[in-house]
Amino acid sequence: MTERDEHVPAAVISSGDFERRLAPGESLHFGRAVGDGDLSIGGAPEDLRVPRRAGRLECRPDGVLIFNLSDKRALTVAAIPGPQYEIAPLMVSGTHPHGVVRLSLAGRAGEHRIMIDARELAGPGTAPVGGTPTAGFRRLETMRHRHRLFLCALCLPMMKSFGKRGRVPTYAELEVLLADYGYHYKAGTIRNNLDELRHWLTYEHEIPDLIAEGGEPAGSSRVVDRLAHWAIRSGNVTEADLARFEANVDDDGA
Repeated sequence: MTERDEHVPAAVISSGDFERRLAPGESLHFGRAVGDGDLSIGGAPEDLRVPRRAGRLECRPDGVLIFNLSDKRALTVAAIPGPQYEIAPLMVSGTHPHGVVRLSLAGRAGEHRIMIDARELAGPGTAPVGGTPTAGFRRLETMRHRHRLFLCALCLPMMKSFGKRGRVPTYAELEVLLADYGYHYKAGTIRNNLDELRHWLTYEHEIPDLIAEGGEPAGSSRVVDRLAHWAIRSGNVTEADLARFEANVDDDGA
């Protein structure tokens, strides 16, 4: 790919050590036995539950089409954030309007997962399902380290898990999750810091929908869910942030 091509909006397809940018009009196959430049899954060691050609990803200007080429196996798609759904054998679906999805296929020893990041294609004007367009699609480097730490904990289940486990945790669950990684904070401290963060984002950076309205309690799950969704969509919690979180790189000086 030329240097000029790298500036063309594209979807980023990644799985393990594999990463490739797909520009609109380009496609790749994935499966146990695919061609050069395609994504091989389930081939080493050989996983016979993975079809030789399990599917094809085709980049379009507003997202990625996912073709299930198997006549027996379903594919699972989990939007981040958003719903989880299946693509039945020989059917097709797409990533739009979701910017980031995980595609998975069950194998003998577990799931083979493919990350599809189509945020460059959709752009910041894309409206999430069930809500209005989210403002503030930029990374805020001035965010306090401790606030980003709690934000990482808030987003980790959605970015690392599927189904019922892939949801925004409660404050009590956050206390346990943080302790599991060596960070020891009480649920009240976590809540206070996330409240501070929501107010800072609202009044200093004009990020909408992070403050409770009407009869909605200030610390309700709805506003905390919206905070996590904004963090993922805007790039304020990334895979690199989660790697530092999991490694317990806690240089809290702010």
